[in-house]
Amino acid sequence: MKLLFQKIKKRLGKIAGRFISHKIRYRPQSIYKINADLAIAKSQNEVKVYPIYPDLRTTLDIPEELFQACSSYWKPQREVTTDYVVVEAPNGRIYTDNESCVAIISKYNHLIENVSLSLKDGKVTEAGYSNIFEQRYFTSPTKFDGTVFSLLTGGAGLNNICHWFIDVLPRLHLLKKSGLYDKVDWFLVPSLRYGYQLETLRLLGIPDSKLIAGDKHPHLTADCIIASTAPRGNHTLVPHWLCDYIQSSFVPLAGEDEDAQQNVKLYISRSDSKLRQVENEAELVEALKPFGYRSVVLSQLSVLERIKLFSRASSVVSATGAGLVSMMFCKPGTKVIELFNEGFVIEPFYDIATKMGMDYSYIICKSNSLVKDAGQGQHENLRVELPELIALIRADKRAKQTVQVQPRQNLKLN
Repeated sequence: MKLLFQKIKKRLGKIAGRFISHKIRYRPQSIYKINADLAIAKSQNEVKVYPIYPDLRTTLDIPEELFQACSSYWKPQREVTTDYVVVEAPNGRIYTDNESCVAIISKYNHLIENVSLSLKDGKVTEAGYSNIFEQRYFTSPTKFDGTVFSLLTGGAGLNNICHWFIDVLPRLHLLKKSGLYDKVDWFLVPSLRYGYQLETLRLLGIPDSKLIAGDKHPHLTADCIIASTAPRGNHTLVPHWLCDYIQSSFVPLAGEDEDAQQNVKLYISRSDSKLRQVENEAELVEALKPFGYRSVVLSQLSVLERIKLFSRASSVVSATGAGLVSMMFCKPGTKVIELFNEGFVIEPFYDIATKMGMDYSYIICKSNSLVKDAGQGQHENLRVELPELIALIRADKRAKQTVQVQPRQNLKLN
């Protein structure tokens, strides 16, 4: 009931903000255009730009059959180009509704493009369409002394561990590449409500005393604001550098444990979620036992426990969902089998799997519903055809046995 009340209050606040005028002077007047190639020529007094990965090309490297199976309402692009930058805005401001708007605003009241974020129906829109330009009600910003770095991302970055790992934390890599990391006094994050948020930041060496929760401070100003391009830019494809950053930052934390079981096989249960449950999970778990799989509920594990477990995994089976982000702790070559409802086939995890060199397979389960959008699709449960799953696991086992007996010089790598 408390969560429902907060959602209703937030929705009413957004509606009222469009009609009730209050401190409207905080609404940005225009957009500050960034061109990384002309960064030196720009006014250093208002915004300073640090190009990180100019015109970086990112591709979606999957079979055409899988691409065609992707849900029509969430069809990914096959290739995108992103200008990754970090900016400094002296005496700037940050405003967010922690949902569809993250506005980085210069001291001259200009919305800074590229590092600001506007979402509509879960997808990024151009800066000019930010709903901040329609807002009329503003509270005064909270003043922080020193330099604030924004890790705000909007959307599900507030409460979803997958978005936390691919849309929030990788901004730290961009910050370090800019050379400004040691200048930061405060790290502004979407939320600190969940254990994994504090734990990951501590594992990365960021003390609690330097953290600001965006849901507690939606409007702030500081002596200096630092912000970056979103890790996935204006699109959804995952760049290679993001995968490398997560691997290099977290996998070494697993350490060496000679007594720990190696080559573990995992089935990720979604029994702790109300979304996309496997309806015949009990039968699925029993069917996987002869092959050595164990069932895990990830919400019962700390982040460090997940890192240690998945870094030793040789195979992972899971319905698509946030928990699968833990496969980023796996070694290249780990077998990953993703289970989809045919009404909800989206790309984040097979995109990550191919970027990280996983041995990726998938099964698309038949749906009894006509799914029209992502909101409906993510609520659809799955009924897995167990003979299909077992055949996939057996085929993989036979293939590995065949590879082991072939002379090394005869192997062909695709």
